[in-house]
Amino acid sequence: MKGPLRFFLLIIVGFVPQIGSGADAPKLLYWQLQQEGLHVYRFAMDNLNWRQIREEREQRQSVQEKPKHLELVRGVLADPFIAMGQEAEALLPAGTVVICDPDGVRKATTVSPDMREIVLPEDLNLNGRYLVGGHFQLDGNGGRQRLHLYPKLMVGHYKHDGRPGSAPAFFFEDPAIALEIGSARSPAMYRMGGGFQRPHEEYGMEVRYQGRPLAGAMVEAIAEGSGWRRSYRTDASGRFTVIPFDDRSKQLHYDKLLYVVRVEDPEHQALHVATLPMIIFRNRPEWTSHVAGYMVWAGLGLGGTLLLVGGAMLGKRRQQRLGLVRFAQCRVKEE
Repeated sequence: MKGPLRFFLLIIVGFVPQIGSGADAPKLLYWQLQQEGLHVYRFAMDNLNWRQIREEREQRQSVQEKPKHLELVRGVLADPFIAMGQEAEALLPAGTVVICDPDGVRKATTVSPDMREIVLPEDLNLNGRYLVGGHFQLDGNGGRQRLHLYPKLMVGHYKHDGRPGSAPAFFFEDPAIALEIGSARSPAMYRMGGGFQRPHEEYGMEVRYQGRPLAGAMVEAIAEGSGWRRSYRTDASGRFTVIPFDDRSKQLHYDKLLYVVRVEDPEHQALHVATLPMIIFRNRPEWTSHVAGYMVWAGLGLGGTLLLVGGAMLGKRRQQRLGLVRFAQCRVKEE
């Protein structure tokens, strides 16, 4: 293809709208903690001095005991971490917010017209894992299809001298939350946390639709820092396995992985979309995590070498002195 024809085709392609962009892109919602970084434990502290390390730990301990403020972020599936204009700071859309506390008590609240955030817990003395979810309905891209959005977040709360929850959960098991993603771990064994994952470790996740495990569902995992994206398909028990990785090119001390699953319901002309953000700890680099040990062994080795060299030198000098003494004694006898 040569000359003017090629140039003409390039102009046409440049004016063709991109599929899945703008208003036609699949929409989604996900919860986000305000001042998120303060709630994430910092493992890599090699560039901090002892005073900064102490301040970091005291600040995070204080944040853990205070109420948590959550906001709802609007995004698109192509790049969910780029907020859609000014909507990221807008009021919550019409819908229902569901919160499940560590005692297993669920509370549904209808979004009021002036609601901008969610604050929890009501009882600061109740420690454990809180599930924050919701059901929001929007018009689909085609106009007829209804879009059902189910954002979910697992929030940990700990207060000194507080009591642990009696029935922590990973799933709502509530009719209002038709589609959700959660951990496949036993809630009885893992009573705290759940909203964090470590890089290079294996985690079992599960998708439930209308209260039952959903087989054959396609789940997308999207990393905020590197843009890494991978798809997983659930097995017969509705589960899949993920191994997060450590993005060390990012300046923050953590990364975020957003799980997204979509289920179409042609009978009711509905599309269900569920999200679950997960914080990924940023590990210390392998070589720095062993620096202290290397320094100790290097010091011991250097000290041992110096002792051996010093001992050898002293022994040699002693032999020389003994030789001189014997030589002097022999000269005295001869005289």
